Amino acid sequence: MSTGYIGEALLEFPNSQEGNTEGRPSMDETTRAYIAGFLDGDGSIFFQLVRRSGYVHGYQIRASICFYQNTKNKDGLLWLKEQLGSGYLRDRAGSMSDYAIVGYREVRRILLLVRPYVVFKKQQVEQALVLLDALKPKYTPQEFLATAQMVDSFSTLNYSKKKHINAASVEDFLKSMGFLVPVTTEAFDAEIDVTVTTGGNSNTPIIRQLLETG
Repeated sequence: MSTGYIGEALLEFPNSQEGNTEGRPSMDETTRAYIAGFLDGDGSIFFQLVRRSGYVHGYQIRASICFYQNTKNKDGLLWLKEQLGSGYLRDRAGSMSDYAIVGYREVRRILLLVRPYVVFKKQQVEQALVLLDALKPKYTPQEFLATAQMVDSFSTLNYSKKKHINAASVEDFLKSMGFLVPVTTEAFDAEIDVTVTTGGNSNTPIIRQLLETG
């Protein structure tokens, strides 16, 4: 097992010998297909930019899968948790409960589990896997901003309220910390004819100057 930091959050990267990433070997195709249908109808996949004051880049990228159900039918969510083996349940206001799985490794595992069977959220599953593959143990500020922009792009696939924290928030923070130096370099060749008369003799040759600002 190797470890690293994504957005300065400790991650675990499973080694190849750790086994099947498609879900538990004992889970049959019917159960996997049922979970995929549950995700299609009453689930969501999302990525969030979470403000973290102690993080170098100021934000953490959080990946989650959630399943929703009326609290009186919470037994269905308990069954899901038993099948998937991770996450937690919450009772929310308005007689609703949800089952949430948070974390890159577990989200990826479950997405691979349901990938062959999802219908309505096929695009979300595929794009989420692309985004998860783009996450790195360490980022430059520019790379972290680019990943935050991928998070913004993914959010357009979901029917959700407008996010208050987005890639623009990350960019503002990075600039305020001096991590992003504006690329304002202007390089141009200036050919300057300098005429110097020395005792009535010939002129100097053209002087070529390269000016850079930034």
